[in-house]
Amino acid sequence: MVQYCVMVKGPCRGKSCDFWARVKIRKLTVNELITDIREHIKKCNKDNSMSINEILRIYWSEVGMHDLDKLCYEEPDLCAKMMDAEVKAQIL
Repeated sequence: MVQYCVMVKGPCRGKSCDFWARVKIRKLTVNELITDIREHIKKCNKDNSMSINEILRIYWSEVGMHDLDKLCYEEPDLCAKMMDAEVKAQIL
């Protein structure tokens, strides 16, 4: 039997739960996300061995996002905010 999660008002996702990451991202402004992403790019790309896509994937994973496709399906506005921040952060 699948456990019910009162936080997401649906089935528990267990280790794939990204509820608190979504809350955190919702609370941050786009400019705050841009700043965080730029700092992460500088930290990870000291020797230019990683692509921007890899760095961004690691960043969202560290924030707590486990499945970006599911996020974009369930909350397109939040996904759009994240993608907007990604694009603007790359314009250094």
